[in-house]
Amino acid sequence: MIETIVRPPTLEEMSSFYRVYQTGVPNVDSLTYDGFSRWWNRSKILGDLLALWRVAAVEDELVGVSISMVLDSYGWGAIWELVVDPEWRRKGIGTRLAQESEHALLERNPALTHFAMALKLQNPAAIPFAERLGYGIQSLVLRLDGPTEDKTFAKALDVKIPRLEDIPLIMHLTPDTYWGLRDYRMIEFSLRGGNCYLMTEPTNNLVVGFARYEHDHDYPDATVISFSYRQGYGQDVVDAALNGVKTQKAILWVQAKHEEILDHLYAKGFHRADAEFLARKRIKGLCQIFAD
Repeated sequence: MIETIVRPPTLEEMSSFYRVYQTGVPNVDSLTYDGFSRWWNRSKILGDLLALWRVAAVEDELVGVSISMVLDSYGWGAIWELVVDPEWRRKGIGTRLAQESEHALLERNPALTHFAMALKLQNPAAIPFAERLGYGIQSLVLRLDGPTEDKTFAKALDVKIPRLEDIPLIMHLTPDTYWGLRDYRMIEFSLRGGNCYLMTEPTNNLVVGFARYEHDHDYPDATVISFSYRQGYGQDVVDAALNGVKTQKAILWVQAKHEEILDHLYAKGFHRADAEFLARKRIKGLCQIFAD
């Protein structure tokens, strides 16, 4: 019987890790090597590469990979990516990766209350896989793509560059998606990287919104916007964020429960380009590893 070993990746395995990652859902799990290398290097700097990334290896060959992250403010441990090479699927490797990832998350933060997974709609087989592991579908998040040529948005908010001392205020805003921006380290990393903006109420300087712009090499004509907002200011924050975009298109991931934000964006000509389910599992105790 061939032994499968699940372990952290070595620093020399970036190319092999990327090769397996690219065997995920066709036209969905697509990421340029340049974008992946930035993710790898950022995780290495933060200490997440060895703590929360995992590979499944048979002899010297990588046959599966997973990437996890801790969302401390929610008390969640998220299995962000999990891919098994097509030739090695249905052999229990995905289950091993998921369970070892859960252990790694608990080692990183023993106070976690839930595990979470993102399940693409284009990968229906992922739903029963997650359910067999004890996860349950809880919500839907939508990717909306739309034009930005209309610059007639109401400028009801002041926009400025955020400072590190603003992080506690940003953490109390409502995230647009369930992966949110309520993690202090990730917000600090984002602020140091630039392209972040703070929205305030002009009359009293109240912090009501935060936005971060990213440029994906796979979508050169689009800006990816992540945002958080104070209740009652969602549409104004979205408008202020869109007003600062210099590309022809914008991409936003929005949780389905934010109906007023979705309605606002649909009215501006945005359309659904992708979607994924959030699956969660309450942590009752340390998971035991079973080989299936």
